[in-house]
Amino acid sequence: MTRREFMTDLASRLRHLPQEDFRAALQYYEEYFEEAGVENEQAVISELKSPAHVASRILSDYAVKEAKKAQASTRSGWRAFWFTILAICAAPVAIPLIIAAVVTIVALGFAGLAVVFALIIAAGAVFIKGIVSLFFGTASAVLLFGSALVLAGFALLIFYGMSALIAGIGKHIRNKSDR
Repeated sequence: MTRREFMTDLASRLRHLPQEDFRAALQYYEEYFEEAGVENEQAVISELKSPAHVASRILSDYAVKEAKKAQASTRSGWRAFWFTILAICAAPVAIPLIIAAVVTIVALGFAGLAVVFALIIAAGAVFIKGIVSLFFGTASAVLLFGSALVLAGFALLIFYGMSALIAGIGKHIRNKSDR
């Protein structure tokens, strides 16, 4: 890889940065190459590892800077969140891991909602069966009403558990971005 290829790849990976930060980052690495000299370009490239590695570091530093500003502005907080995602995705290995994590979280969310929905439907059906059973015997009706309440309780427990888990993940992400 040549210096020009390195810088072109780095520029394409940093294109989402604000213009001022984009120019400053590219200027820094151009000066870094110039100080090393033409004869040491390959040594500098091997020292920097790869454009993806450098871009990941720059984007994560920018995300941390934006997260610190987030205390004053919600918009900055969202910008910090998106630049954190960009920093993670700048590393080529992270892209499949990010996709797998997002798909897993979404699938678990849908599965949880499906279980809650099924429990609510079952509770409703058992409750209706309990109403019908009132005409044939109160003991079976009371048992069915109790079962319906247990099913509804499980549905609420799972729903609130999922809500707490999502809030915990959000709090964890916010805590990580504050560091």
